[in-house]
Order: sequence, then C-alpha cells, then structure tokens
Amino acid sequence: MVKTIFALLILLSAGLAQTSSNESVNHSQDMDFFLSAPQMREAESFYPESTAFASSVAPSAFVPLPSIKTEVQEVNLTFTVTDHHGHFVRNLAPSDFTILDNGEPPKTITYFESQSELPLRLAIVIDSSDSVGYAFNHEKRSAAVFLKRMLRRTSDLALIMVFNQEVRLVQELTSDNRLLTHAIRKLPSGGYTAIYDAVSAASQLLAKAGDTQTVRRAIILITDGEDNSSHLGLNQAEEVAQRNECTVYVMGINAWADPEGEQAYRAMQELSEATGGNFLRARTDEDVTSAFSNIEKELRSQYLIGYKPTSVSPNGSFHRVVVSGPKKLRIHHRDGYFAR
Repeated sequence: MVKTIFALLILLSAGLAQTSSNESVNHSQDMDFFLSAPQMREAESFYPESTAFASSVAPSAFVPLPSIKTEVQEVNLTFTVTDHHGHFVRNLAPSDFTILDNGEPPKTITYFESQSELPLRLAIVIDSSDSVGYAFNHEKRSAAVFLKRMLRRTSDLALIMVFNQEVRLVQELTSDNRLLTHAIRKLPSGGYTAIYDAVSAASQLLAKAGDTQTVRRAIILITDGEDNSSHLGLNQAEEVAQRNECTVYVMGINAWADPEGEQAYRAMQELSEATGGNFLRARTDEDVTSAFSNIEKELRSQYLIGYKPTSVSPNGSFHRVVVSGPKKLRIHHRDGYFAR
C-alpha cells in the first residue's frame, strides 16, 4: 500500500510539472523550440492517420485536430474571381454563382460577402535551408513589409515560423508588428528542408487560435520547393491544411532549370491549388516583392460564402466542392472539405 501511494504521488508531481511547463510555453512571446525527429514520432503515435501535430510545442501537449459536431455542418468557402487578363473581379452577387457539394446544390446559403473583411490569421513560413541562402535576406525584408501593410491591428493576427530539417515557431500569433518584424530579422539560416512538416505545423497552430468567430486562415510559404527531410508527404500536408481550413500560398524562389526542380514546382503548385491558394515564382528580389504584393491583393479581393450542405454526416469523409460563375471568368477555391 505504501509503495502504491508513493507511486501515485510521483505521477501526480510529474503531471503538475508538465502543466507548469506547458503554461510557460503558451505565454512565451519569443518561442524557440524545435520539432525533432523523436518528437515527431511521439506525436504521430497520438494521431495514427499520420497528419501529425508538427509544431513548436512539446509533443506531450499534442492536441488532435479540432472537431465541431453539429446537425448540419456549415461550410465556409473563400474564393477569388479573375477575368482573362488576371484582374480580380469584385462586384458579383450570390446569384452569379452555382455551388455543387459532392454534386449537390446547397440546402441553404447562410451568408455572402464580396471583398471579405473577415479577420485574418496568417502564418509566414520561411525556408531557411542552405539551398535558399542566396535570397534569404530579401525574403525577410519583403515579409516584414508585407505584414506591415496587410495586418489590421484591431482584427488580424500573424505568426512567424522558420524551418530547415526542423520546424521552429519564432513568434506566436500577435497583431504587434514590432514583435513580428523583430522575429523575422533574427531568423537563422542553414540545414536541410522539411516543407510538409512546416505546412502541417502552421495549419494546426492557426486552427488552435481559439477563435469564436469565422476567420480566414492563410499560410504564406517561402521555399525552393525541394523537400528532403519531412516526415509527412505532400498529400498528408494538403489534408492537414484542408482539415484546418488553411489556404496555402507558395512563393517559389527557385529557377527550376532542372528536372528535379520542375518536380518540386509541380508539388508546390498542387499544394497551393488544393487548398485554394496560389503559386508564385520568385526568382529575383523584384519577383519576391511583386509576389507579396499579389498575395496582398488576392487576400483583399476574396469572396466569402457560407452554406449548409444538402446531405452531410460528421464522418470525416471528403466533400468535393465546385463553384462556377459567369463565362470567361476563373473562380479559384479549395478542392473541398472534410465533413465533421
């Protein structure tokens, strides 16, 4: 009996110590934690589907993907519309669009906005590996300028992540541009490349923001696209982003003059298109500046529509969504969503 009580006291003490440790992580303004290979394996053991929680918090703090159970799921869909010149079209009405959810029209449209003013939750995810060293300093400067222009202090939040073979959160979600700029400026460089782990980590951190209102979540990924260290694959990264309703914009900073580079290009294009984002090549400093400007314009030109599907069960199945509109206009949106 004495031995049993003693063992229980040890377990209780360890639990309190872990709680204290987690609180210190959550309140840190300048995160500096790594996602190592052993941590990734431990996290994956909690989530057998392999959409691992790859973030900067300790693996013992792993939280599975959020689950909202309602009788009829409400789907929030952001999309952009462009003409044949690539210019954004911002003056369309709900009657201009047709939505098919797994081939069926929605049961009801709950709301509609053009040029959505919904709060933004942004993740700036920067590749710091050796292969992008030549462009690293300009990437950092351009990212800082973008955030200064994009963030509305009263409603928007952003975080900064950097990755090589490991993923590091260097600034948690904040609206303070001073903190964001400081975090960007001090980013280190060097190492290999774990793109898909970084996208997964960013997606889940944005979803953990605790928002009680509808928000737009976007990841801006700056990389050469050549992953050589991730524990996850392309399809798994896409799924984690889609489950957490994150749009991924990829800024490709590689000339892709060889077959391996072209393969990386196709992977990054697929990642962005599947999540409703965009892929932008950025071979020069001027291209990087222009790419950030284009992403800013797109985020300010999004339509938002909410609807309830005709038939849906919270069984985790994937629902493919198709939005069509006036002829000669291109509508860009994510492939679909996972029912929950």
